[in-house]
Amino acid sequence: MKITALETFRIPEFPLSVFLRVHTDEGLCGLGESTNQPRSVEASLHDFCAPFALGQDPLGSELIWKRIYDQSNFQGSAGAELRALSALDIALWDLKGKALNAPVYNLLGGKVRPAVPIYNTCGDHGGRITGRKDNDWFMEDAGSLAEDLLKSGIKAMKIWPLDGLARQTFGQTIRYEELRRGMEPFEKIRAAVGDKMEIALECHSVWNIPSAIRIAKALEDYAVKWIEDPILVDDVANLAALRRKINIPLLASERLFTRAQYMPLLKAEGADVVMIDLSWSGGLTEGKKIASLADAHRLPVTTHNCGGPVLTKAAAHFNISTTNSIEMETVRAIYRTFPEIIEEDIGIANGEISLSQTPGLGLNFQKGVFERADVQTRLSEL
Repeated sequence: MKITALETFRIPEFPLSVFLRVHTDEGLCGLGESTNQPRSVEASLHDFCAPFALGQDPLGSELIWKRIYDQSNFQGSAGAELRALSALDIALWDLKGKALNAPVYNLLGGKVRPAVPIYNTCGDHGGRITGRKDNDWFMEDAGSLAEDLLKSGIKAMKIWPLDGLARQTFGQTIRYEELRRGMEPFEKIRAAVGDKMEIALECHSVWNIPSAIRIAKALEDYAVKWIEDPILVDDVANLAALRRKINIPLLASERLFTRAQYMPLLKAEGADVVMIDLSWSGGLTEGKKIASLADAHRLPVTTHNCGGPVLTKAAAHFNISTTNSIEMETVRAIYRTFPEIIEEDIGIANGEISLSQTPGLGLNFQKGVFERADVQTRLSEL
C-alpha cells in the first residue's frame, strides 16, 4: 500500500482547523486535523510534509514521523511544520486502523477504561448554538452554567475570569480589589452546586511569578482543581520555582512540543499535571511517548482539545488507551456543532466519551461536505 495524495480542507464551521485526508492506492483514506493558523498548517502539509509522505507505506508511520521531524528540526522543531506533522500522524493512525481492521485504541495498547471522563472548557463557538457564548455565561452567571453542565453529567469545568485583568499591566501586577472581582465566578459556582463541580483556572500564561502566587493564594478557598499555565513556559525553571511556592496543583503545558521539550519540565519538577495537544506536539505517535515520560515521573496527563471532530476522536483514542490519563478536555459549544459535518454521534454522554469497535478513529464526514463550494481544498499527489 502506498500514499498517493494528501488532500486538505478548510471548512467555515471550523475556522481554526485544517482537516486532512491521506489517500492510498488501495482506496483507503485516513483523516487528520490540526488547529490554529490553518493556512500555515495547510501550506506545511503540502510544501513540507508531502514530499516525505507521498509514495510511502502508510503503515510505516514511525519512519515517516522520524524523517519529517528530523528535517523540521532545521527550523526549530515547532510551529506550522510540527502541527502539519501532527495532522499527518493522526491520519496515518486512522489509516492503519482501517487497514488492519482495528480501532486505533487497540493499536495503541487497548482500552484501559471503558470510557474517558471529560471536562468542559467554557469557551464558545461563536454563540452558534444558543446565541450565547459560554465564556460570556461564566463571567455573567457561572453558577447557572455549572448547574447546566451537571445536568449533562459533566462534573468539571475550566474558566479564565482573570485574563482581562492582565491587559492593563501586562500581567505584572494584580490589585486585591481586582482579584476579589475575579474570584466571583468561583464563588457563584460553589454557591450553586457546592463541591459537585471541579473547577480549573486557565491563565493563558499572562502573569508574572508574584502575581501568579497572589492568584493561587486566593484560589485556595475554592478547592480549585488546578491552575493552568499561569506564566510563560519558555523557561521551565520558572515553573518549578512557582510550583514550590503555591498550594494549588500546577498544570503545564499545551505550549510544549515533542518529548524533547517535556523532558526538561519533568526533570525540573515543574508540573503536577502534564497537558498534551496531539495536534501540535507530534500526533498520537509522540503523544504516547510524552505520556510514558510523564508516567515515569509518576505524573498524570490530560489532552488539550479545542478542535473539531477528528482531533476529538484522536484524543479519545489516546486517553482511553493511556494508563496515566485522568480525563480529556472538550468544548461543549464546539462539539454540539459536529453533527453538521460528521455522520456518527461523537460519543459524549453522561460526562464521558466512549468509543466503538469501528476500525480506525471511527469517524466519517457527511457525504458532500468536501465538495461544498464554501470549503477550501488543496491537493498534493504522486
